[in-house]
Amino acid sequence: EHLRICPQEYTCCTTEMEDKLSQQSKLEFENLVEETSHFVRTTFVSRHKKFDEFFRELLENAEKSLNDMFVRTYGMLYMQNSEVFQDLFTELKRYYTGGNVNLEEMLNDFWARLLERMFQLINPQYHFSEDYLECVSKYTDQLKPFGDVPRKLKIQVTRAFIAARTFVQGLTVGREVANRVSKVSLTKKRKDGHYKQ
Repeated sequence: EHLRICPQEYTCCTTEMEDKLSQQSKLEFENLVEETSHFVRTTFVSRHKKFDEFFRELLENAEKSLNDMFVRTYGMLYMQNSEVFQDLFTELKRYYTGGNVNLEEMLNDFWARLLERMFQLINPQYHFSEDYLECVSKYTDQLKPFGDVPRKLKIQVTRAFIAARTFVQGLTVGREVANRVSKVSLTKKRKDGHYKQ
């Protein structure tokens, strides 16, 4: 009458035996779940690490090659204004790592800043107020000083970064799910049909 698992009829099973068997099966089950989920967890961790390293390296190489090319082409003129490009890459990295960055706005700001800077460099004999420069950048879409490059670049960068960020976040979520599954605890079915921890 005190048995919870074994049949209530005549049996050699005791409460102590039931407890030992219950503990043993719980331990075996948890070990099995741990072993099985270990492969999944390590796969997510290694894929996340590889992709993250790969994408960060791509970003670093792009920034370095752009910088080297502009230094060779424009020399001091570029070096004195290179923070415009450095800020662009800083914001791209911040977006990739989950920062609260609106890609489209950030790219629009980059082109507006670049236009303002170039406008000043092309017309060094004049001094332009902030309001005037802001007005110039408002008409970027109509004037198209950089041709169709901003639109094309915006599409390519947005697609690439949204995909990369989503993928790397998905790998992180996958790892977390696998971690939680590996720590799942057994439940016992009560006689009333409900489950308890």
